[in-house]
Amino acid sequence: MANLVSLFIGLVPAVAVALSVKEEQAGLQRESTESGINCASHKCSSGWHPKADHLDIKSTGSNADSECCDATCALWTCGPNYLANPAYGDNVGASDQVCCDRTCMDDFQCLPNTTTRGKEARGASVEECCGPICGVFSCTDGWETDASKHDMLGEKPEDCCSASCSFFNCSATPGYVTNDAALHVVGNDVATCCNTMCYLLTCPKDFRMPEEMNETVGNIDTCCVPLCSGFTCPKLYSAITSKSADFGNSTSECCLPTCATYSCSGDWANSTSAGKLSSTNLTDESCCESSCQAYSCSPDWLPKDGVSADAGNSDAVCCDETCALHTCPNGYRKRNETIFNGTRGNTDAVCCEPATCFIYDNRTLTEVAGCNSLTEDDCNAKFKLYTVADNTTNNTYSVACEWWGSKGLPVCRNTGSPLIGCTVSM
Repeated sequence: MANLVSLFIGLVPAVAVALSVKEEQAGLQRESTESGINCASHKCSSGWHPKADHLDIKSTGSNADSECCDATCALWTCGPNYLANPAYGDNVGASDQVCCDRTCMDDFQCLPNTTTRGKEARGASVEECCGPICGVFSCTDGWETDASKHDMLGEKPEDCCSASCSFFNCSATPGYVTNDAALHVVGNDVATCCNTMCYLLTCPKDFRMPEEMNETVGNIDTCCVPLCSGFTCPKLYSAITSKSADFGNSTSECCLPTCATYSCSGDWANSTSAGKLSSTNLTDESCCESSCQAYSCSPDWLPKDGVSADAGNSDAVCCDETCALHTCPNGYRKRNETIFNGTRGNTDAVCCEPATCFIYDNRTLTEVAGCNSLTEDDCNAKFKLYTVADNTTNNTYSVACEWWGSKGLPVCRNTGSPLIGCTVSM
């Protein structure tokens, strides 16, 4: 009980003081109302701060902020070569020197391996206005040196370096995987940084991708395999039509040899028929023709020289005509058949002689100097050859021996008519 009484007694002076303050404030308010605004009751606007002695200042009320408050830097606009600093916003001030930071302008000579931070940078000393160039910065951990930034201001990899492919996530794009060879290459896209899975590629005409290549890393050259449809078979070979959609890029895979490559055997000869030469059924029957070697010439025909291995099955191809088949013109007859039998030829010059040559039939050349020494029996079976000079050449004439018994002279004479071109028995 005694403690409660003491507490109550102690509270009495405090209550009295509080009542005294309220009375004082009320008095001030009455005084403000009577003679103007008391700055103690004025709330400064944004950007203004109460003056240090504002409790003792009265305002006329027309411009209470300027009378009761000081302007802060928040209301100040920095002039040329100065920059606002938000950190100064609550500071009381109204000048560039108080409210702003000075810019570096172009007043400083930077040291070697440094460069200006720019005339708009904040600063008033070499240390503040100059900074290191990228040329002295070491690019590491996936950042690659960028020579184009050597003389630029920089102290961070983002300023001085270029990001390499090691930062790029290839797997984020389906069908691409990291290209280890590009980890130190500057890049930020799949084309530069990643390997392509084959299944993303479209093979060109006459190429196709084997199924086992789909999940393989590669390019058009390694992922796409040529088809036989794109292969050109060499001369004398023919494309295998059934393999046009098959993988292949060689003669052995895509082509078959034609009969033009075939060597015929025995009595067969290489054909000249386009139809046969294009065949791929390599047999004598398919590729070859019967040769002249196997052909028998008809009567009055003789085997032609040099064609035995050639294709042929007719007299016209494999054989030569003999004079037995030739018809001589009027005034001519076939040469003495007993001498000229089976001679190759089909012209008058080869097969024919003047019809008057009959006189030499069954006659032989006399071996004596003339006809005079021949007996009657030998006279009509002999003839004599003479070489007679003329203006152009020496012509050999044949003259039949003639027995002149019927003329009253029992002697063999050579006074018959000379003939040229007769076939005679030597």
